[in-house]
Amino acid sequence: MTFQRPELIGLIPAMLFVVSVAILGHWRRGVRLVDAYGGRQAAFRLIGRRVDLFPSLRLVSTFLGVALLGSVFSGIAPVQPEEAPVTPVDLLIAVDVSQSMTGNDIEPSRIAWAQRLVEDIIGAGVADRVGLSIFADWSYQLVPLTDDSDVVSFFSPWVVPSLISARDQGTSLGVLIEDVIEEWERRSRPDASPVVLVVSDGEAHDSQDMVITSTRSAVESGATIWTAGIGTVSGAALTLTGSTAPLLDGSGLPVVAGYDEELLRQIADVGRGAFHQIEDEASIRSLIADLRSVSGRTETIEEPASDPTVWLLLIGLALLVFEALLDAGLTTRRAP
Repeated sequence: MTFQRPELIGLIPAMLFVVSVAILGHWRRGVRLVDAYGGRQAAFRLIGRRVDLFPSLRLVSTFLGVALLGSVFSGIAPVQPEEAPVTPVDLLIAVDVSQSMTGNDIEPSRIAWAQRLVEDIIGAGVADRVGLSIFADWSYQLVPLTDDSDVVSFFSPWVVPSLISARDQGTSLGVLIEDVIEEWERRSRPDASPVVLVVSDGEAHDSQDMVITSTRSAVESGATIWTAGIGTVSGAALTLTGSTAPLLDGSGLPVVAGYDEELLRQIADVGRGAFHQIEDEASIRSLIADLRSVSGRTETIEEPASDPTVWLLLIGLALLVFEALLDAGLTTRRAP
């Protein structure tokens, strides 16, 4: 426990000394009264109690009562646990909006879960600054790094494949990682920890070597690369934008959205981040909890510390009342 006014603690010994002198003085007068009345029996018949007994119980109850009340008046307060230092985090969220993200193997669709993920991360406040980009064959910056989460929330519904050109339907993870690192370097802070979260199904057109090379460069610049995988191994047949007609490839076969979990895991591993499979609300909460660990933030609800002031006040007053009853002789009557 701590005290809001610790200077008053030094007055408690002085108060105890004054009270002790008063009680002992009262006892000494009782001893003299016994002698003046001609002995214990005569004094007991006149007064009705033994006034020459040493007041040990009165001293103990008074000492405790004064000490407790002195603590209350000094502003006693529960000890607050020391909070661990929080590292500032700059989070760059990059969402894959290529045609494969319209797959509905995860209902209602992959892109719908990507939007929900972005909204939940922003609402959780896991970073000090957040930026939002979308990418397909090229990357596009929607919101640069900002500490205004409302701006990012405003743009999150625009994370849709129709926002980009119909000719830009590939997926280039290597180019994306290079672009977001350039964004970080333009707006970097020396005390912040940069985190890039790639939200994708991992179906990239560039080579795996190129993607891993870009990831290593990102790590060398001080960033960590996290990945959130959305999709299933079975995949989903794609349809034309705004239509229910199947999307066909050059040979007339239906285009099936794939899912490359292994590549996403490898990016996270090389990028010194973490991979999370996004398939329900629980998986989103798990990702958010891990992101909190980067800064040292916690999601625990802080319970209010119990305040002992009222109990100390009541106990202190009760002890003083008990001492007053002892002084008045209302608790016991002892025979001489």
